[in-house]
Amino acid sequence: MKKNVKMLWVALWLCTVVVVPVWGIEEGQPLPDFNIQAFDGNYYSRVTLEGKPVLLVFWNTWCSNCLRELPQVNPLAEKFGPRGLEILAVNTAINDSETKARGYGQKYGYKFPIAFDHHFETGQAFGIRGVPTVFLVDAQGIVRYKHSELPEDMEARLKQLLGDAPNRADSGKTGQGGQSAVGPVQK
Repeated sequence: MKKNVKMLWVALWLCTVVVVPVWGIEEGQPLPDFNIQAFDGNYYSRVTLEGKPVLLVFWNTWCSNCLRELPQVNPLAEKFGPRGLEILAVNTAINDSETKARGYGQKYGYKFPIAFDHHFETGQAFGIRGVPTVFLVDAQGIVRYKHSELPEDMEARLKQLLGDAPNRADSGKTGQGGQSAVGPVQK
């Protein structure tokens, strides 16, 4: 009986993921307060990520779309990590285990930190309703992209956030401190 009830809840949750649009923190909004420890022992929070562009990916080991997205993050970590991009993959812990998440990261040799959201506190802070959910955040902590997959123009977006390319909207104008004033990029 308990198993059937659990399976029903999982089925309802999956239907919600497929049918209902992703809610929570949206483009143009600041990162929420959160604090999570990655498997490498480092802690990540809004404060520790302040001043850095960030790529956040919420995922699970049982999610086939997640398992297609995460391998695409590795080349981004190798290319843009040394240039200042922070990357964090957060396993939501929904019907998943820390052992599976840790094992998945080791098996595929990811070059970015992975965290396990034991009590779904980080997922709640972001308003995660489905996985994968990808956030691209500028150095001021403002969400510039949110979707269920990496954008096709991810490298261009990252170059823009890292100051390598002028902002399309401001044609290269600079903001305070001479840094490019990064605004939203078209999907």
